[in-house]
Amino acid sequence: MPYRRLPTTDKARLRALETALQKVNEVSVKNIPFARHSVEELQSVKTQFENTLKHYELNINQQSANNKKYKEVFETARLYLSHFMQVLLFASERGEINGGIKYYGNLKDLGGRIPSLNTEREILEWGKIMVDGEQKRVREGGSAIYSPSIALVKFKLEEFNDAAIFQQNLKRNTLRTFEKMQTLRKTTNEFISQLWTEIENHLELEAKTPEQKRELAEEFGIVYVLRRKERKLLQQQKRELKTEVQEEEKAEPVVEEKVEMEEEIPVRPQFIQRDLFQFN
Repeated sequence: MPYRRLPTTDKARLRALETALQKVNEVSVKNIPFARHSVEELQSVKTQFENTLKHYELNINQQSANNKKYKEVFETARLYLSHFMQVLLFASERGEINGGIKYYGNLKDLGGRIPSLNTEREILEWGKIMVDGEQKRVREGGSAIYSPSIALVKFKLEEFNDAAIFQQNLKRNTLRTFEKMQTLRKTTNEFISQLWTEIENHLELEAKTPEQKRELAEEFGIVYVLRRKERKLLQQQKRELKTEVQEEEKAEPVVEEKVEMEEEIPVRPQFIQRDLFQFN
């Protein structure tokens, strides 16, 4: 027998809820195959899931859109800081700052090499060391370094720091809604499973055959999956049925009958309204 498959994606969960709710609105109250209080709960679960999903997707889009600007500011700050360090090291090698390299943390221990500036933390930490050291060296009578100046480097670092804080806030918002979605996915699947079970139990008494039961259940959004053997068996049955129909058409003799022409009396169509389900 085909087995029921719960939704595995957010779109599938939302589609299952929307299908059930749409079907509920199409049938009469007595034909709803689950408890009436579940209708309000269905609407509530669907609204909550849809709103939370939109909020989550909005946070992801905002973080992604801002990430391009963040990377640009990151590269600019790294470039200005590394260029300032290079000019400083060249001036120190030429003896133009009279041993002033001592003001810049452990830069003197790197043997004339630029430290790693590949992460946000490294840029901000070394940026503070360079700004504080250059300002202290100039206050004590040293000549300021230009191209780039420490004022311009400081401005680029502050701009990067603001961008980093904003990007971190976006990441926290995305993480918070992601955790909320994780919890909501679990509770929504539990609700869908309970709803589907209730629908199947009601249809068990109304449907005449398992196939009819599945067809009616699928109208309320229940998803059934055929196993490989079941798919092969179904395809084989369809082929056999098609073969039988073709053989019957070939074997059926063609009989021509003379039909007397009679005046046709127009019949007024009658419309009969039947409910999908009939509950006692």
